Formats: sequence, structure tokens, C-alpha cells
Amino acid sequence: MNLIRSVEVPETVIDITAARLSRSVVRDSEPPCFCATSLEQVESAWRLVYERYSEMGLIDENPFGVHAVPSAVGQHACVIWGPEGPEVGYTMTLFRDNPMGLALDSVYAGYLDELRRKGRRLLEVGMLADRRRGASRGAKALFGMMRWAIHYGLHTGLTDIVIGVHPRHTQFYVRCYGFEQFAPPTSYPMVRNNPVVPLRLRLLEGLAKDELPRGLADARINPLPGSKFSHRFMFEPEQLRGSPIAGLLKARYGIDPCRVTSPGLACSA
Repeated sequence: MNLIRSVEVPETVIDITAARLSRSVVRDSEPPCFCATSLEQVESAWRLVYERYSEMGLIDENPFGVHAVPSAVGQHACVIWGPEGPEVGYTMTLFRDNPMGLALDSVYAGYLDELRRKGRRLLEVGMLADRRRGASRGAKALFGMMRWAIHYGLHTGLTDIVIGVHPRHTQFYVRCYGFEQFAPPTSYPMVRNNPVVPLRLRLLEGLAKDELPRGLADARINPLPGSKFSHRFMFEPEQLRGSPIAGLLKARYGIDPCRVTSPGLACSA
């Protein structure tokens, strides 16, 4: 797919506050999702995140035109995206816990470490963006991407999905997936100290219930095979060499993913 940059700008990153979708509507009209398999797809997805986050004043501008954090770059990560014409229309990034930790460790390390001590294996969902206007379209795409997140977690042996959300989006995740708040809200430096609420979904326990919230029920009824993730982009050093992603990590965090052999980055096992 030839992915080119769009000049269209929506009003929000993913606006789910006004969406009211029945379970049948979610399934019948769910937009398609894919696992990024190339650097071009990852860069296009993270360019969309950069555009949306910059527009909303959540991040500083940078000369590389992409948004990324170190914990999202490595073989533990999976970039989910969906098309809008020839471009990436919506995206989220999934990253398993790794030696570099999770993005939420920057504000909730103590709480996450307690889960780790209990043997919980964590997957963070982050870097969500949607270029389309309209709450219902954004919510449908989010339902689709969350189904991929749930099955990525299941296929990689994880027990919990964690996510940091703006307070106005909390009820969507609680109501539609059964997420629980696991720590107090705080300000989040990664998004210019905007408020964040930390949420946690116990995957196996949640899916085992007789009655499920509609998003979790949809994921259980419509599973994804592990093969869907087997060809995901692996962030190998040679693949990243000279890329905007490598440039951003080196300039902002002092990390060169083309040279570092830390298992938390591109050279991870």
C-alpha cells in the first residue's frame, strides 16, 4: 500500500465521548485493521500520531515528523493500523512489558511493579490516533483495534492490559471492556502534564465471565489467530537505520536503536 501524508486534520485524537454504538453495529461495520509489517507503515502510523498530538498541544514539535517513545520500539511492540483511502486512517501501538519498562512507568512505576511482583504480565496500549471526523467512526475503529490488542495479549501470554486515558474517556473503557482504575489520576509529563487515569483489564478473568461488556464479548466471539501477528514489523537495527524513528530517539532520548543492544529496543530478542 502506498502510504502518503494527509493534510486533513480532525478535531480530536480519537473522540469516543459522544459515541453510542450497539453491539451489532460494532460488528457489522467495524473498519478493517492490520498489523504493521513494514517501516513505511509504522512511520505513517506514527506520523499520524505526531500530527494529532501536535495539533492538540500534547507534544512538542520535532523535525522528524513522527512521535515515538523508547518503550514502543522493539520486537515486543506491535503497531495496529487501518486505512482511510491510501493512507493510515487510525492506529494504536501495543507494547509488552520489557526491560525498559512501559510508558506508564514514568508516573505509575510503584503500582506497576506491584502487579509485576504478583506475577502479572503487562501489555500497554498507547499512541492512539484517528484522522477521521466523527465520534461514531472513531469509536468503531477503536473497537476493532482493541480486539487486536486483546488477542495480541492472549497470544503472547500476557495477563493484563494497561492504558492511561484522559478522565473523560474513562467510562468508555470501563463500560465497554471492564477496565478497572488501579491508581489515582495524576498529571502526565509525556503529554504536557494533561490529566491521566490509569486503567487495567484482567484479560483471562475478564474473558471468563458469563456476561461480558460489549467490547470484550466481541473479542471473545471473534478471535484472531496468532498468525495475524507473526509478520509484524520487528524493528531490527538495519531496518531502522537512517529512519525518522531512529533520528527522534537519538535526538530526544539519547538512544540509537541501530547500535544499542538492550533487549528493550530494536535489538531485543
